[in-house]
Amino acid sequence: MKQTEKQKKVRLIIIILTVVGLISFLSQTVTVFAYGIDNTTDFYLLLYPMLFVSLILVFAKSKFGILLTLLTSISYSILLTNEVGKYLTFDFQNSILILVLLLPYLIFLSLIPLSIIYLTDKTENRIKFQLTSILFALGFFAFIIFDRMDKDYSRTVFVDAVLKNNGIVELKLKPGFADSREFYVKTNSKELEKIIKEKGGFIQGSYFLSNTRIQTNYKFDKLQSLTIIEFNKNIELPKLTWNVNEINGNYDFIRP
Repeated sequence: MKQTEKQKKVRLIIIILTVVGLISFLSQTVTVFAYGIDNTTDFYLLLYPMLFVSLILVFAKSKFGILLTLLTSISYSILLTNEVGKYLTFDFQNSILILVLLLPYLIFLSLIPLSIIYLTDKTENRIKFQLTSILFALGFFAFIIFDRMDKDYSRTVFVDAVLKNNGIVELKLKPGFADSREFYVKTNSKELEKIIKEKGGFIQGSYFLSNTRIQTNYKFDKLQSLTIIEFNKNIELPKLTWNVNEINGNYDFIRP
C-alpha cells in the first residue's frame, strides 16, 4: 500500500514513540511479572509483547501493525489511568515514576490519535476522525480530574478498641500492632461495642481487631471522611463514618 507523505511522517513518529514506550515501561512490566498487581497482572503481561509485535509490523509497513498499536495503546491507557491518577494526586514528588509510569502513559495516549491519523489520512471524513481521537485521548485526563474529586479508597489497618465506662468506644487505628503511628476516633454505637466484646481479642484492658478494612474518601489529596467496613476479613461491622474533623492524630499512613 502506497503511503502519503503525511503517513510516512506519522509512521516514523509512531515507531519512535513505541520504542521509547517499550523501554520506559520495561521496568514496570518486570515488576508486575515478579510481584503481580491485583487482578490486572495478566493484562500487563499480554500487552507488552503485543506492543512489541505491533512495532515489528509497523516497521514492515503493515496496516495491521498500526491497528494493533491503536488497540494496545487504548488498552494500556485504560489500564494505567487509575495508577497515573493516584500518582498525580498523592506521589507527584516521586521523580522515578515520571519515567516509568507517566512518560509511557503519555506515549500511549499520543499513539491513539497518531494511529487514527495514519489510518484515516486517505478518507473523506479524516478531520472528524482525527479530532475525535484527540478528544478521546484528552478524555482520559479529564476522567482523572473528575474521578479524584470524590474518590473512595480501601485498605486494612489494626484497631485497638477501648470501651469506656460512659458507653464511648474509642478506636485507635494503626498500620500494625507494634506501630507507633496512630490516630483515633470515637463512637457510642452499642452494636459496635457488642461485636467488639464478642469477636475482638482482649489484651491489657483493650480489644484488638486485626485486618480491619476501612474506606477513606478523598477530594484530590485531602481526606474527607473515614468509614469502618469489617474486621478479620469476614466479620461485618456497622458502617460508621467520621468526618475529617472528627479524626484525632496523624492519619498520613492511610493515604493511598
